[in-house]
Amino acid sequence: MRIAIVDDESVFRKQITDSIHSLYGKGDVSCFHYADGKELIAAFENGFELDAVFLDIEMKQMDGMKTARIIRTYSDSIPIIFMTSHTEMAMDGYEVSAFRFLGKPVEMDKLRETLADLEKKIRVEEKIALKVDGEEEVFPVSSLCYAEAANNCVRFVFSGETIETRMKFSEAISLVDSVSEDFFKCHRSYYISLGHVKKMGTSEVLMDNTDIIPISRGLGPAAKQKLFEYIRRAGR
Repeated sequence: MRIAIVDDESVFRKQITDSIHSLYGKGDVSCFHYADGKELIAAFENGFELDAVFLDIEMKQMDGMKTARIIRTYSDSIPIIFMTSHTEMAMDGYEVSAFRFLGKPVEMDKLRETLADLEKKIRVEEKIALKVDGEEEVFPVSSLCYAEAANNCVRFVFSGETIETRMKFSEAISLVDSVSEDFFKCHRSYYISLGHVKKMGTSEVLMDNTDIIPISRGLGPAAKQKLFEYIRRAGR
């Protein structure tokens, strides 16, 4: 995730960044610091893409609520997490579709919950395009249980349907990897979603659609490690 931390106190910007990194690690979350709303708006004007904004409400140059209103002219969906010591201002956040409010000082448990919910929201919105009957159709990657190599085609098994399309298995893996890190190649012919795993053994895995997928010999420990990492990251 790419998160903007907007606060006019450098000490707090560092503090919230350190807290986020302690929960997710620098490899999973990148934090970008802005001293006021004007700096953040300039980044939007230059086309800089972010997944979420942690925004202090009380800032001297441009307060958080005014900043949020301008953000909404660039994106009506980017999650905005307000940070304030005045929780009575929470009602004002509804007009800019605030994702969450965090009181200052930020409690670690509240921050953990917010990041977990934020990641789920982002994951739900991620989609892949597959060619079906000569036309491109869009599918949410969150509903993809696994991809299976089938001769010169790939079967994409979703929660409610199965799509088979002509492409290389390596291309399918790259396509999925471009929008999600929650998949694992447990076998030369299977690429499974860790979010759809119901039970995992050493030689096979039971998916939540009841399909049983083989795990290649020697990959059992790696598969379990990836599953544990996913559970820690997703908080499920």
